[in-house]
Amino acid sequence: MVIVYTKCIRYLLIRPSLQRSEKMPNINEQLDKAFSPKVVAVIGARRADDYVWLKNMTDFKGKVYSVQVADSDIEGIVEMGIENYKSIGEIPEDVDYAVFAVPRRFAASVLRDAVDKKIPTVHMFTSGYAESGEEQAIKDQDEIQQIATESGTLIIGPNCMGVFNPEVGMRFGPGQDVENIGNVSIISQSGAHASSMTAAIQGNGIGINRTISFGNGIVLDSPDLLNYFGNDPKTKLICGYIEGPKNGRRFFEELRKVTPIKPVVLWKGGQTDAGVRSVASHTGSLAGSVEVWNAMVQQAGAIRADSLEEALDASKALLYLTPTTGENMGIIGGSGGQSVSMSDDFSRAGLNVPRLTESTLESMSEFFQLVGASYFNPLDVGGMNRGNIENIISLLGNDPNIDILALMVGAQAARRRSIDDTLEQLELYAKVRDETGKPLLGIFWTPTPYKDSEVILELDKAMQDLGIPSFPNPERAAKAVSKVVKYHRFKQAVT
Repeated sequence: MVIVYTKCIRYLLIRPSLQRSEKMPNINEQLDKAFSPKVVAVIGARRADDYVWLKNMTDFKGKVYSVQVADSDIEGIVEMGIENYKSIGEIPEDVDYAVFAVPRRFAASVLRDAVDKKIPTVHMFTSGYAESGEEQAIKDQDEIQQIATESGTLIIGPNCMGVFNPEVGMRFGPGQDVENIGNVSIISQSGAHASSMTAAIQGNGIGINRTISFGNGIVLDSPDLLNYFGNDPKTKLICGYIEGPKNGRRFFEELRKVTPIKPVVLWKGGQTDAGVRSVASHTGSLAGSVEVWNAMVQQAGAIRADSLEEALDASKALLYLTPTTGENMGIIGGSGGQSVSMSDDFSRAGLNVPRLTESTLESMSEFFQLVGASYFNPLDVGGMNRGNIENIISLLGNDPNIDILALMVGAQAARRRSIDDTLEQLELYAKVRDETGKPLLGIFWTPTPYKDSEVILELDKAMQDLGIPSFPNPERAAKAVSKVVKYHRFKQAVT
């Protein structure tokens, strides 16, 4: 562990730092304007792109202007009811935020116009910079970085999708739900992953506070965003996809400041040789050693995710489960073989599936029918014991050997019989959770997930209404619960 720690510190020391001009204003104030602008300018919207960046602003509550010089494109902009000007300087009021959708060869000139207009923050969708590896592209990126740092202009990007703020109707993609507002903030170097993480979290009934895709991060980088959301009272959870911070030391320091206050889930891109090569051509980042990254994340108290699914599962567990440092699982549902598999899954994740107390077992024995069933942990209720389900759940929930409750939901069984039986059982579980204060989760089990998709969706929505997180299988549930328990132990130790 000492060797890994030493490597971690050395890695942080030798990474290049991002130089800032003394003219650079308060980045958090500039981000406030970027996320909640009153006036936005979209530069370069085209008919060929179906005016996507203007259409993304359909629900924006502020004022939108267009800047376009091509007469063939201006006609469609005017038809949309949006005022168009042929230069940024012609816009008749102050602009808080600008979106650049112009070719790289024009970007520096347009950026200078934005500087003259005193626009504090620009989002550069424009790509083809250092990530391409071309000498001229690298020079062009250096040029826009120099313009930004000398002027104090904050660049989001280049090569990114920008910001999503449902509260003010700011989108960077058509599928983003401006009605589903919550307390999760997402930071991502990848635009596609920013979209996917937003869709996954909102699709699970969780509201988004803000999402930002920051691409190459030549001015605005991940440590800035950790600092911003760490100080944002509306953010309760930060979920991020990171390929490589420019300043490793500052990233670690900001991460270490935030995690005792609010959880940070980090999905690292570039964990293999092939992934490292892809990172270099995607955002021009240095992916670094995955071993050092993992050590840094662990030391800072963040939660590591290795996929979109793991990031989503950890986020759901953090937001829905009552905080606990206990690791003993009490599980209802499943045949003998399923019980064995679930016990293996939770044990591999570092959790326990303990035997219930003798007092609980004695109480169970007074009424439990053992034909085709079992009241050891995991419990297989069986058809003959459903009349006593409330008593069974209550005994399990009140057992001192149990810290966390889990209900295995058989989607096939729910599809075959009335789904109301399962919904009633979920309500009983939620009642025990509220009485005992113990965390509660649901686990789906089906060999035919596509066939059972409709019933799973209905049950998942019912669980969301009850505040019960659900997971597609025991392995994913076990990993998510284990990560969350470790986080709460870390938080308890440092606060």
